[in-house]
Amino acid sequence: MKNFVFPLLTISITTWFSAAHADTAFDLHGKTLTGDWGGQRTEWAEQGIKFDANIALDSSYLADGGYDAHQSPTFASQYWLGTTLDLDKLAGWSNTTVRAVVTARQGQGTTVEGIQDASAPQWANSQANWGRGNSGSRLSELSIEKNFPEQGINVKVGRMGLGSDFNVMACDFQGNAFCAAQMGKWQGKLWYNTPVSQWGGRVKYQVQPDLFAQVGVYEYNPENALERQGWNLDTKNADGVNILTEVVWSPKHAIHDLAGSYRAGLLYNTADDAKNQYDVAYSAGSREQDRSYGAWLSFDQQLTSAGEGRRGLHSFGNFTFHDKTTTQVDNSQQLGLKYIGLFEGQPNDILGLGVNRVHVNDRFRDTKAVLNKSTEYNIELNYSYYPTAWFMLRPLVQYVVYPGATDQVDNALVLGLSSKVIF
Repeated sequence: MKNFVFPLLTISITTWFSAAHADTAFDLHGKTLTGDWGGQRTEWAEQGIKFDANIALDSSYLADGGYDAHQSPTFASQYWLGTTLDLDKLAGWSNTTVRAVVTARQGQGTTVEGIQDASAPQWANSQANWGRGNSGSRLSELSIEKNFPEQGINVKVGRMGLGSDFNVMACDFQGNAFCAAQMGKWQGKLWYNTPVSQWGGRVKYQVQPDLFAQVGVYEYNPENALERQGWNLDTKNADGVNILTEVVWSPKHAIHDLAGSYRAGLLYNTADDAKNQYDVAYSAGSREQDRSYGAWLSFDQQLTSAGEGRRGLHSFGNFTFHDKTTTQVDNSQQLGLKYIGLFEGQPNDILGLGVNRVHVNDRFRDTKAVLNKSTEYNIELNYSYYPTAWFMLRPLVQYVVYPGATDQVDNALVLGLSSKVIF
């Protein structure tokens, strides 16, 4: 499997470097930094081969409060390299695509080095690109997807992150309390988002043009998340499965006749090894359980329109609910607003504000005296500036109330700057 992915990625890397001096590279009006590679990129796309790559960097500085303020800023990066193959064009397999993605995460985290007390870790993370998935390289996706349009069915199998298809959320913030599938944050012992991948499959049924339902079954293998297991493809340490179901309604004419997306889903996990599934009111691994569950509701709704594209005010929200027997967080809420295209001439810029509340399970809190608050609150205000479609700068301010759900750590003020380059 690894031998299949690397040739595709090697081709893309070679092409990007060889095309660095193409006429369209660094075009401020282009979609990518490397341009069209002298027309080669478009030619290959027409033949069914597409490449994508980006580098994202999260910079974070604890300006005040927390456990140990005024340390040096920290920097967390993610490198992304992907290939999409249209097998209809390449091999005559109608409505079939193959997707391969390799990532690498490196750096440090302000949450660990400054905000939190090690005895009461912060529940959220100041930098979404730091943490789980850190590795020299990692196979983040290798999947094949087949669409059956007449039957309204879509099937996808392979290795992937759960949040690629379920509890999907945009990532227009630096803090992970507002980035990607929230189930992977608060029930993360079981749910692995990209860049971590696992074997699984998903079947989606298109009930009507704006409504679909889907179900997925994925292996649960804690080894997949380990730092040096980015290319682990075996299942010998798997412990049961994650079963996910979700209904997604995406009306084009909802509030104020504007588009929106609404999701409701359930998670059921069958792990029964005591080290993976245990009662959190007792010492880790001492009282095994044979199941765990969770649920989510989320929405993304445009509220106003500036008359073109997605410009205007948008709202979003995520609400999660978790098994009180096996999960340290029993519920979370997230609400936010984004204004896209606030200024004329900058239609892609985003002004964003998000507020998150994480409620810690009382049964777990009773085992740790330091957790003398029931909640942690995370707030972020940012502005995503796109001088061109392939480059983004995001200055931001974060404020954390009761980091780690304790008043033994001061509320934290964080200054940050995210950036992203699309190749």
